[in-house]
Amino acid sequence: MYKPEFKVPARVYRLLESITEIKEQIRASAVKVPWVPSLVKDAMARAAWGSTAIEGCTLSLEAVKGLMEGKKALGYPNKDVRMAQNYLAALEWLQKREKAAHVTEKDVLFLHKLMGEGACDDGPIGAYRRLDVRAGLHVGAPWKQVPGLMRDLLHWLDTGAKDLPAVFSSAILHLRFVGIHPFRDGNGRVARALATWQLYRAGFDTLHVFALDEVLLENRALYIKALQRVQVEGEDLGSWLEFMSEAVLETLERVQGRMTALGLKDNGLTVSLTLRQEKLLRTLRERGPLGIREIARALRVTAPGAHYALKPLLKAGAISTEGAHKNTKYLLK
Repeated sequence: MYKPEFKVPARVYRLLESITEIKEQIRASAVKVPWVPSLVKDAMARAAWGSTAIEGCTLSLEAVKGLMEGKKALGYPNKDVRMAQNYLAALEWLQKREKAAHVTEKDVLFLHKLMGEGACDDGPIGAYRRLDVRAGLHVGAPWKQVPGLMRDLLHWLDTGAKDLPAVFSSAILHLRFVGIHPFRDGNGRVARALATWQLYRAGFDTLHVFALDEVLLENRALYIKALQRVQVEGEDLGSWLEFMSEAVLETLERVQGRMTALGLKDNGLTVSLTLRQEKLLRTLRERGPLGIREIARALRVTAPGAHYALKPLLKAGAISTEGAHKNTKYLLK
């Protein structure tokens, strides 16, 4: 049976304290404002962009956000577009199952199929591999052992993992999954999605506003090295837990920063923001009072489109006006 053993560096306990503090601050702020859906959409886009870009997907963050709005990602390879679309679909599937009591082999295989259709170089899709593989310096488990190793891992997730902090159980699931490497292709994407699901299931990210994969992408070289230290060099698992704890803390700090940047952290708004309205508020915060044409240019919409974005914010009291008629300026309250 799988039973991870590790020594936790003293510094990790301090990281966990900081993680808990910021997480609770975010949760407390979110209770006061019902615009969390816009942060959820933003986090989904950043997670899909980050995780797929780690695997070589060329779509920009804006292109991924466009997919969420029903736009086409023109000029990108079809495989890359499918990769991003599939990851977004997988995140939606996971969010609907945030309180799942168990993660089964059927779930893992379905997740791989959902992510892999049209977006994997090698098959089979939705089934374990039937040959031995190497990923860089790491050699995956012998293919005949994969089913048993996966069952052991999922059993641990139902038992021993429950005694660990969510950050630890998520990180260990991530590491062990890529260590087994159960599929020909797509292992990294599935591992990161499962790690996110574990944070949901453990009640760590009940709001679905954290995009850990974005931080992993920006620190890709360190991320790969942290995996190799344990998988290839045989270093204690504690080093991986330290790296992932740092990444989670950075993720939380970014979420808190985005909340603050909107200027809405504590004013009790009664409006659910769209991504365009988030950009509008951020623009007004950075540039000060603007006229309708300036806002339209900043948002890349028509003047009527700018008015449409402004209307609910004016009604909610997030934005006020000064001047009149053609000289009207819009500013944050």
